[in-house]
Amino acid sequence: MTERVYLHVGAPKSGTTYLQSVLDANRDALAAAGVLLVGERHLDRIHAAMAVREDERLAELPESARTAWTRLVREIRDWKGPSAVLSYELFAVASAEQAARALGDLAAYDVHVVVTARDLGRSVVSAWQERLKFGLTTPLEDWQPKPESVEGSEWGWRTLDPAGVAERWGSTLPPDHVHVVTAPRPDSGPSELWRRFADACDLEDVHVDPTVPRANESVGLVQAELLRRVNGQLRQEFSGSRQRSVWIRDLLAQEVLAPLGSERIGVPASRAAEATEVWKRGTERIGAAGYVVHGDLGDLEPASSDDRLPSQVTEAELTDAATACISALVLAIRDRATGSVPATAHPATAPAPAGRRARVRNLAARAAGPYNNARVRQLTRRVEQLEREVQQARRLHLRVATLQDVVRELLLEPELQDDGVTWEALRRYRRESL
Repeated sequence: MTERVYLHVGAPKSGTTYLQSVLDANRDALAAAGVLLVGERHLDRIHAAMAVREDERLAELPESARTAWTRLVREIRDWKGPSAVLSYELFAVASAEQAARALGDLAAYDVHVVVTARDLGRSVVSAWQERLKFGLTTPLEDWQPKPESVEGSEWGWRTLDPAGVAERWGSTLPPDHVHVVTAPRPDSGPSELWRRFADACDLEDVHVDPTVPRANESVGLVQAELLRRVNGQLRQEFSGSRQRSVWIRDLLAQEVLAPLGSERIGVPASRAAEATEVWKRGTERIGAAGYVVHGDLGDLEPASSDDRLPSQVTEAELTDAATACISALVLAIRDRATGSVPATAHPATAPAPAGRRARVRNLAARAAGPYNNARVRQLTRRVEQLEREVQQARRLHLRVATLQDVVRELLLEPELQDDGVTWEALRRYRRESL
């Protein structure tokens, strides 16, 4: 029977993809140790977080998406082992009231909330990159994360500042049940983040292999500036975040541009100064609250950087990147049309590995999702209408059959009529048909 639940609520771009990859890759080992990894599919966790946050976009998704949180809670209830871990970064968006309701659904268990965070200066750049994938056209130097107070903001200080996330999710919990895990500096080794996270989730004694392939979903400096400029042409072509996530984020940014370059983007001085102030206030808030820190809050201080800014990208670099991008798009279209993979290809234009090709093949299906969902609703309404018509036809058939019984009795010779049967037939007809 489940006793403890570790709810990892974010923040985004704090190593969550890596941690979730380790958890997924070691699902069987965790289960053998009595630990449930909640949610068979990552999509279930996404929808569960949307349900907790009362996201309006759920209205356009199937009923299974709207009930995802309820299913995950039931999954935790039915687990026979002592603990469960649920991880998805955009739980961080929830308000204190929404978090309290979600924790109320888990009131039968000893719940611990886990918040991961990284260098806040780098977090700002990562947030800008994510916004680019949804059509943003504002240059990094002019862009500013929305304040923590803006409800529903996924890529502002509401999710990036671990102090605010911890306070909203920890408002009904004892301080020692709120864990802040800091992402280590790059020179600390690839598995140090997992070690800190495992310590927070009481997984340090579980034999887990933390060496999983790291997915590179970040767009390099030149490619990011190219994407920003392309967005100016594409933004009006795609309505809604779903379409943009399929075509701009998944296809153009992650499948095509991300493999073409990896130069790190610098942090503008104004953004670094803002991030430093948020870090100072956050450190004080976390310390005053008494939350458990795994790592060092100093890891979150914006580090100095001499990396180039997008405004320093030259037109020649953009031309080269655009050429490589067009080439990669043509090859991607060819490979999808023919199902073939060339024997040799330049790294910059090579098709994605098998796993990523499968994701690309799903793009069209996902893009058609809103239409398909609308079509399903239309067909459901039609089926309901037909069922009503069938019920009406059945009632009419019964009335006709009852009337036939009455007429048959009345047409009999008087000496053959049974008054009891005749009057019962008349009463049944009046009762059921009039």
